[in-house]
Amino acid sequence: LGCFKDDRIVFWTWMFSTYFMEKWAPRQDDMLFYVRRKLSYVSGESTEGKKVEVEVYRRDSKKLPGLGDPDIDWEESVYLNLILQKLDYVVTCAVCTRSDGGDIHIHKKKSQQVFASPSKHPMDSKGEESKISYPNIFFMIDSFEEVFSDMTVGEGEMVCVELVASDKSNTFQGVIFQGSIRYEALKKVYDNRVSVAAKMAQRMSFGFYKYNNMEFVRMKGPQGKGHAEMAVSRVSTGDTSPYGTEEDSNPDSPVQERVTSFSTPPTPERNNRPSFFSPSLKRKVPRNRIAEMKKSHSANDSEEFFRDDDGGDLHNTTNLRSRSLSGTGRSLVGSWLKLNRTDENFLLYAHLTYVTLPLHRILT
Repeated sequence: LGCFKDDRIVFWTWMFSTYFMEKWAPRQDDMLFYVRRKLSYVSGESTEGKKVEVEVYRRDSKKLPGLGDPDIDWEESVYLNLILQKLDYVVTCAVCTRSDGGDIHIHKKKSQQVFASPSKHPMDSKGEESKISYPNIFFMIDSFEEVFSDMTVGEGEMVCVELVASDKSNTFQGVIFQGSIRYEALKKVYDNRVSVAAKMAQRMSFGFYKYNNMEFVRMKGPQGKGHAEMAVSRVSTGDTSPYGTEEDSNPDSPVQERVTSFSTPPTPERNNRPSFFSPSLKRKVPRNRIAEMKKSHSANDSEEFFRDDDGGDLHNTTNLRSRSLSGTGRSLVGSWLKLNRTDENFLLYAHLTYVTLPLHRILT
């Protein structure tokens, strides 16, 4: 190693060789990850930049890059292999409420081991190839509907997410992501993304037209670094009544909430709300509810959580007249009145699909 002129290359090459090539633990993956930086020229301009690529090799491959290769970013390669191979991760998703005094009360939570990856794939479609996401690291839950099947959120509640990293021996651990989103914010996004045309089709079919999709909503991380994605869908109550429109009761509700660590016991609220473990704790499920879900337009819609939908207001349909062709005009008018009433808040499924963070955010 003494032949290398750049001291930084010498040091980080030694780190890579010592801790990832020579010291191979039984639980360690047999893959090695290299961050390569190549010169790339922008067409039509004289400027040049560095193109970053992540290369993956088996430990016993004969094509491994040579130690000290100047095109390899050895420092970044050490960080990447450290995150992917030397740490364990557990994500916790919880349904909580906040008391008047600011205490967080956990009603339901679910923890799941996740794995770090420098690549990603869309969660709203199956079979698509993964794409390199480096320097963003993804922690994905492919079976999110099964893992978080009982995670429902209602009025006054919020969904909290926490990602904890620890070493293999669990000697130390730290929270690397924490975020929350209130029911009112989830419902706002959910309502805005349901098209007026789809709602009208539901009305005109008297409830025979059903939705079978879901919305994908982002939850920003601390200081805007990283985010989590939630798959949101409406909870069905088995009622066959038609779809009704909803108005958000708190349009100014913030997306971010400060939450306490889920590793500590739940703090009782200071009001008379029953404990999570109390058998008397039951959610009131409003009537006249059906399953209603719609696919996200884009994974980048998180910055427009509170953008109003310009599609129009369905409440203007109350002036429509119905004309019976079978002599049942009275019941048809009654059906229209039932269709045009405003529904109350309804329960939403909130399934965590992934958490993503920049590489350096995990290490700091």
